[in-house]
Amino acid sequence: MAGLIVLAVVLVIVGVKRFDRPAAVPESFAPPGNLPTATALGADTLAFDSDRTGNFEIFVAAVDDSSAPRQLTDDPSLDSWWPRISPDRRTILFYRAPAGVHDLDATKVSLWAMDADGSNPVELRPAGLDGWTLQGHAEWQPDGTALVMFGGSRLNPQVFITDPTGQQPRQLTDRGGRNIDPAYSSDGRRVWFVGCPKSFCSDGDQEIFSVELNAAGDGPVAEPIRHTNDGLRDNDPYESPDGSSLGWLTQLETDGIGVWDIRLATIDREGRFTSEPRRLMNDSAVTSRPQWSADGASIITHRLEPGGADFDLVRIDVSTGRLEPLGFNSSSNDEYPSL
Repeated sequence: MAGLIVLAVVLVIVGVKRFDRPAAVPESFAPPGNLPTATALGADTLAFDSDRTGNFEIFVAAVDDSSAPRQLTDDPSLDSWWPRISPDRRTILFYRAPAGVHDLDATKVSLWAMDADGSNPVELRPAGLDGWTLQGHAEWQPDGTALVMFGGSRLNPQVFITDPTGQQPRQLTDRGGRNIDPAYSSDGRRVWFVGCPKSFCSDGDQEIFSVELNAAGDGPVAEPIRHTNDGLRDNDPYESPDGSSLGWLTQLETDGIGVWDIRLATIDREGRFTSEPRRLMNDSAVTSRPQWSADGASIITHRLEPGGADFDLVRIDVSTGRLEPLGFNSSSNDEYPSL
C-alpha cells in the first residue's frame, strides 16, 4: 500500500511539472536595447484592439471622432491585443498570441512594443522567458521607467517589476495562490493587484490587494494590504489620475457569461478605502476593465450589452453612470482601450 501511495504522489508531481512546463524560448531571441519610439499620439487618441479584420489587431482613434480608426498591426497569423500607451505617448506595448488564442491562454502570449505609429514592432518577452509558464497584464510605471506585470507558474503566478523593455524582473510578491492584474498607483508609490487570501483559491476568492514600494521602486516596503473581503471575483484594479478613487472589475453573477460591473471606492493617500464599493452601471451587462480619462470624470471600457454578440467601446460618466458608445465601434469586437 505504501508503495502505491508513493507512486501516486510521484505521478501527481510529474503531472504538475508537465502542466507547468514553460514554452521554449527561441534561440534567436535577443532583447532590444531600447524601446521603439515615434511622434507622440495626441492626448485625445486611444489605442484598442479589434477583430474587425478577422483576427485581433491594434488600432488607434480619436475618442470624439467618428471616422475610421487607423490600423497599426497587420498579421493574420497572430492576435495582437492589450495595447498600453506609454506615459510619453510615443510607444505602445501589446501582447501577441497565435490567431484564435487571443486572451484565453496566458501560456502562449508574448509581450511586444512598437512605435506609436505602428512601425518597428519588437518582441520584448517571448513565452517562456525567465522560466515563466505564463505572463500578462503589463502596465507602465507613471514615469515610464519600469513595467509591472504578472508571471511565473500556472498555479502560483506572482507580480514582477521589470525595466521598460521587460527585462531584469524583480519579484514584488511572494504569496500563495494567484497574484495577477497589477497596475501602478497614480504616483507610482504603490502597486494594486488581485490576490487570494489562501494558497488554493477559486475565482470567488480573488480580492483586491495593494503593496507599497520602496524608494527605489523595485521592491515592497511591507506585506501587501487586503482591501476587499466579499467572496466576489475581482479583477483589474486601476487608480484614478488624482489618486482619490479606485475602480476595478467584479463578477456579480456567474450564470453563462455572467454579470460583470465596474466597482468604485474612494481611497486615501495610503490606498485605504474610505467608502464602501459602489457599482458603476448596476445592470445585467458585461462592463469590463476601467480605463480612466485624464480628468478622472469618465471611464472608457469595453462592454457587452445583455443579449449582445460583440463588445463595444463606451465612455461612462463616473458621477452619473451615463453611457455613451464611441462613434467608431464596429459590428465586431472592439476592446481593451488605452488612453
